[in-house]
Parts: sequence; structure tokens; C-alpha cells
Amino acid sequence: MCLAIPCKVVEIIEEDGEKYAIAEYKGVKQKAKLTLLDKEVKIGDYILIHTGYALEVLSEEDAKLSLEAWEELFKALEEMEQ
Repeated sequence: MCLAIPCKVVEIIEEDGEKYAIAEYKGVKQKAKLTLLDKEVKIGDYILIHTGYALEVLSEEDAKLSLEAWEELFKALEEMEQ
């Protein structure tokens, strides 16, 4: 099982004939190959990334719901550590 946090696409680049998204979550940027997606990715879209590949494009609403759930989890884990 893999867990992925939605990342916001901030740049689209092309290298060696392949398209990549540069996506960001909390200031951390990562590059994701777009070849597995069947729809066009635009700057501002949210994507799920696993092992360097974008696996899914999320609606903004779904991304926000997922990000809220992640924040709740992080907060609960932080409280458990105290």
C-alpha cells in the first residue's frame, strides 16, 4: 500500500522528449513524470505522486479534503508524541 499527499503543480517541463510536473507540498518540490496520466496536467492542478510518477490528477475539492485529512493526522500524531 502506498500513501500519497496531493501536491500542487507549479511548473511543467520537458526533458528528453518526456513531460514532467514540478509539484509542491509545504515548500518541498518534486519532479513527477506525466506519462501514466491520460489527461493533460496544468499549472495549479493537484496530483498524486508515487516513485517519481504522477498517478492521478485530483479535483481541487478532493485535494483540499485530502490535505485537511492529512493535517488532522499530523496533528494527532504530534499530540501523541507529547
